[in-house]
This record gives sequence, C-alpha cells and structure tokens, in this order.
Amino acid sequence: MVEANFMNKDVCAIFVTYNPDLDEFTENLQSVIHQVGHICIVDNSTNESLQQGIINLSKRFNNKAIINGENIGIASAQNKGFKWAIENGYEAFLLLDQDSKLKEDTVSGLIQSYHSLIKQGFKVACVGPLAYNRDKTEEDVYHIPTSEEQDVIEVQETLSSGSLISKQTLTEVGYMEESLFIDLVDYEWCWRAKLKGYSTYIANKVKVAHRLGDDRHKILGINIGIPSPMRHYYQFRNTIKMLFRSYVPFNFKRRYIILLPIKFFFYPIFAGKGLLRLKMIIKGLIHGIKGVDGKGI
Repeated sequence: MVEANFMNKDVCAIFVTYNPDLDEFTENLQSVIHQVGHICIVDNSTNESLQQGIINLSKRFNNKAIINGENIGIASAQNKGFKWAIENGYEAFLLLDQDSKLKEDTVSGLIQSYHSLIKQGFKVACVGPLAYNRDKTEEDVYHIPTSEEQDVIEVQETLSSGSLISKQTLTEVGYMEESLFIDLVDYEWCWRAKLKGYSTYIANKVKVAHRLGDDRHKILGINIGIPSPMRHYYQFRNTIKMLFRSYVPFNFKRRYIILLPIKFFFYPIFAGKGLLRLKMIIKGLIHGIKGVDGKGI
C-alpha cells in the first residue's frame, strides 16, 4: 500500500478532555484550529457544566464534540476520536491533551518530518514533538534525549500529546489499548507498533507546551513527576503489567524495576496526602499482579 501524501487539511486533531479549565482550553484550541482540517473533542468530563462548556466551544469553533458523560479513559476516548475522523475522511490524526498548546507551524513541521522519513523508506509509527513544561521554560523538556545535529531522532516511545499518526499506520498497528484506561497507553502503542516494523520519532526542532504532571522532582538524577494520588493506581498497575510483556523494551523494565521502589516510598512521604497516595499505590500493585483491567477504581 502506498502511503498517503496528506497535508494539514487532511489532519484531524483529537483532543481528549477531562474537567478542563475552559479558559486555558479555549486558548489551546485557538493554537490548533488553523493548523488542521478539523478538531474532534472527546470529552470525559464528569461535571455537567463543563460538558456544556465543551459543547459551546465546539459550536464556536465549528468542530465536533463527543460527550461521553463519564470518564471512559484516555485510550477509549482516543479511539472514539480515531473512528470519527476515519468516518469523516481524514488521513492522519494529531493527538492532543487538553493542556497542550501549539506554536505556529507545529503541524506543518510534524508533517514535513513525517514525509521526509517516508521518502527515506522508513516505516513511521508516529512523529511527535519535544514536549516542554508550559509552566516553566522551553528548556524544561520531557526526558527524551535531544541532538542539535539531527532534525528527527528515533526513540522507543513518546507521549501521545502532539503525536502525528497516519490512518494507514493506525489500521495496521491497531487502536489504543482500552484495558489500560490511562497511563502507558501511548508507550504501549509505540512498542506494539515496533512489533510490526514501525518506528517512533521525535521532530527535534518542533516543541509543544504541555503540563508534565502537577510538579517534578529530581532524585538521583532522575526526574520524577508528581501526579494526583489517583493516578498512582494506574501508573503502578500498568507498569506492573508492562513488566510481564515480552515486547516491552528491556530498558523500560530495568528503569522501572529501580524506580518503582523509589516511588513507593517517595510519594507517600514527600508529596503530600501520603495515606491516600500509599493506598492507591498498594491497590495498583495488587491489581497489576492480578491483571485487573479498565477503570479499576
């Protein structure tokens, strides 16, 4: 099959929202609207007022809103967005979180990198940007290593937010794994794509503002994000699941065999709400071993 030579107008941006700050989200929508053919908002909000706010925004920007009425998880929400975009004739998808804001020509930069890789004969899973902390500076990027000499670098995995995926690739690799609900959904998809011969890339010169957790701390030279207590459940549960999968990279397993014990003690002691964090961590570990899927809590 020949890869489609898509342009900006052929890309559908898929935002997944969960009780967003509507003012900030409006700003983020404005940063994307002129860079793609359409925006599909898949809303997991549990607040009816915010659900209506999403509907009003979609009408204002003349875009599609899918209101789930409950939190069905990021994987299921992304899959709903994919299916809507495919049904409406889009050739590629740009995944975005509600707190991600694009610079001018971000999408064009990703598309250019994508087609450059295709012309060189590479099978591309997705091309993502360098995500940086929007609350700090552009130098505060996510942990992916960079190289000033390369416009595009190959990585084992990348964040879903800002990732550009073609319809052809999605068809061959498959949809996001809904049983994970949230956390490691993006990584698992990249690793699964690798099984089918696809590689994941970062457009080194394209940066996207993103909120990387509630806060970040450095321990033994390793950046550790501080999420909400409830996220610990999914992070620990899904990490345990990944440790038992043969296609998950050894480097990931080695890293998290070291990190999990550190996080187990660090979060309850130093991150506040210690008892709740400990409860969620223990429950996540138990459910990971038991193989519990979906929302879980």
